Amino acid sequence: MLSGSATASAASREAVGGPHSDRLTREGRNKAAVIRAFERQNAGGDIYEILHDDVEWKIVNGRTYTSKAEFLTEGSAPILDRLASVLVMTIRDLWTEGDTVVIRFDGHATAVDGVEYHNEYCWIWQLRGGHVVRCHAFLDMIAVRELVERIELN
Repeated sequence: MLSGSATASAASREAVGGPHSDRLTREGRNKAAVIRAFERQNAGGDIYEILHDDVEWKIVNGRTYTSKAEFLTEGSAPILDRLASVLVMTIRDLWTEGDTVVIRFDGHATAVDGVEYHNEYCWIWQLRGGHVVRCHAFLDMIAVRELVERIELN
């Protein structure tokens, strides 16, 4: 019975809106997944759960990482390990087009030395199956460099 309902629903959607409706549904799912990831981060969880294991993460004017493990260890950890508080990510703008989601946001935290860390980001995410498979990340690398140079890790 459920299968018939799903088929009827898909057929109705196709008749009413065609492929455009499918794209809007996909965009809605992608937007919801991104918002959940940011909410998880701001609640003290891990935004990076949304990354596919084989994500390609490119820091514009920086380095490209070819896996989630590589990015977390070499791209994200040098920042997050120097923070004493959660990096609170405040979305300023969010756009979706098909499987692409563009998120412009501010990041704020307190570093382990008590100094505030602020950065402005713009991430362009390509999603597949609810996971980020590609990212182009724009951020203030001067703020990152100052944080990394100021705080030595043991």
